[in-house]
Amino acid sequence: MALPFAQVYDRLGGWAEAHSLRVENSVLAAGKAGQFDGITITINSFYAPDERTYYLVHALGSNVGWSLNKSGVQGMFDELREAKVEKNSKRLEVAINRYRAFEDESSAFAVSILDDLGARELISSYTNFMRADLEALTVFHRCGQAPVWRDFFSQWNTEVSLGWKKVLPFQAKPVPPFLPLRIRPQEILQQQPEP
Repeated sequence: MALPFAQVYDRLGGWAEAHSLRVENSVLAAGKAGQFDGITITINSFYAPDERTYYLVHALGSNVGWSLNKSGVQGMFDELREAKVEKNSKRLEVAINRYRAFEDESSAFAVSILDDLGARELISSYTNFMRADLEALTVFHRCGQAPVWRDFFSQWNTEVSLGWKKVLPFQAKPVPPFLPLRIRPQEILQQQPEP
């Protein structure tokens, strides 16, 4: 039987606490699903339970990645930012590929966390959600403007259901021991329609 999202979210909070991370819930701006700084993860309480759960577990996976290789991850984000400013398409594609690899690893940790917490039944829907999220963010990094999430995700799901898109699974990666490290605040963004 599938666990309710609220129960999984609570278990994720317990996992975070056991790993010296703090989870907070707060109403944030409409296009901001959350934020984290390596020690505290804040999730927008206005978002739906499934989205909050997916963003929290992904943020946990990202925090693991940052903690294991802070300078490497920061260097990857610096390179991505510089390549966009320079408008060098070849350099930008290399930087985007490194960014995508980091996001894949974050989701690999997330899938492992979900499995460890007895929420294996969410892995498929998490995977679909985060694969779509990664594609939307890739558009953002290439073009400077993210697609409107609701429209993008609806189109994504239509194409998946028609077999036009394949949702590749994330390969679970066990979380090694890690010590959370404070990092520059990172935002979890989701482009919303214009008011």
